[in-house]
Amino acid sequence: MKRATQIYLFFIISAGLAILAYYTLSDIQHMIQILAGVLFMALLGAVAESQSVAIDESKAISIAVAINLSALLIYGAAGAAWVAFATAFFSVMDYGRGHKEHLFNTPIYKSLFNSSNYILSISAAAMTYNSLGGRVLFGIESGSLSNSLQLITHHAPAIVVSLLVYVTVNTLVLVALLTIESDKDKQVLHDWLGIFRWSLLSMFAIGSLGVLLTAVYHSYGVIVVLLLFAPFMLLRYVYVGFSSIKKGYIDTINAFSSALEAKDEYTNGHSQRVSRYCAWICEELNLSRDRTRSLHYASLLHDIGKIGIPESILNKRERLTEEEMMSVRRHPEIGAQMLGNIAFLQREVRMIRAHHVHYDGSGYPDNALEDSRLLETQILCVADSFDAMTSDRAYRSAMPLELAIDEMRRCSGTQFSPEVVDALIRAIRRRQQQGKLEALPA
Repeated sequence: MKRATQIYLFFIISAGLAILAYYTLSDIQHMIQILAGVLFMALLGAVAESQSVAIDESKAISIAVAINLSALLIYGAAGAAWVAFATAFFSVMDYGRGHKEHLFNTPIYKSLFNSSNYILSISAAAMTYNSLGGRVLFGIESGSLSNSLQLITHHAPAIVVSLLVYVTVNTLVLVALLTIESDKDKQVLHDWLGIFRWSLLSMFAIGSLGVLLTAVYHSYGVIVVLLLFAPFMLLRYVYVGFSSIKKGYIDTINAFSSALEAKDEYTNGHSQRVSRYCAWICEELNLSRDRTRSLHYASLLHDIGKIGIPESILNKRERLTEEEMMSVRRHPEIGAQMLGNIAFLQREVRMIRAHHVHYDGSGYPDNALEDSRLLETQILCVADSFDAMTSDRAYRSAMPLELAIDEMRRCSGTQFSPEVVDALIRAIRRRQQQGKLEALPA
């Protein structure tokens, strides 16, 4: 671990625990009064966090924040800080690595850092809520659900701003850590905005649930809260089932890609290299994670239609006849037809169909011109062509790197998008300067 990372972790953990100690010791009597309720919400928060659902490789959603917000609205900053601490510290997480991660098999500093981030975020939200005149419900006589909702919605502006502050602090703490670890200073703002935008949308949706949870808890108590909690757990398992189906599709994608490369000995590793070049270009163009991921899938599958082409043609060492060339040129449409019924791959199918259509509209097939205008399709076209130039094929040897770059520049504006070619060359030059590209990836 880098020295700067160690210092940053120590600072965040110290700040979080210091705030927790301050809230506890500054009003022991109040903590005793709210202890039972805080313990209940802490348990609920830890369970909710443990049931978080991965949206994709980089995002997960949990309703634990709704419980943390509810603790703030009912018990104030001290109660919310303890609930937030327990939510992260005692959760049992599944990151898809084949095992559960929890307090007893995870380095203690990781658990403390996550907990401290939650404490800092909810404390900042609490300070904002109090400064804007927000009122805590503990000690106020409970009434009907409508009365409780009316009490809470009276402070809706304070709640909204508090959630905004929560998201800001939470994402900044994480992005600062990632920046220190990766040294990508120029991407700090871009990375933070990406995380912030997603977190903000999800937090306000979950925040609405937190308001409802607060009103129900204040009016009816623990039992009804548990009854309200149950449907969300059911929805979670339904979504996990859907995600499993999607994962099955992605596993099939990888199997198809491997099957194709086993069939065509001269393109072994081609799809993986094309995927890598696409990722380099996406990084240079600051494309979103969603668009980068979509390109990753498309690059792995872009030649899948070659499964329908005879091996005698794919591996032929002599120049192909016109008839054989026409057969090979059918592979984008064959691939698009093979994948056309997979609902979540519809954008990728468009890229696959058009990845041999050139920037100026030439190439093949003729009916994919509209799909070729997608920036992602142009990226795939450049990455595919660059790897074809720099790889050994049955009918020729690999082209030297500098000669391939000259060829890409020569065809820029006709066969290839100038923006995409420039991005690829920048990525290559940057890796050469960093000593990370002595030879092209194999």
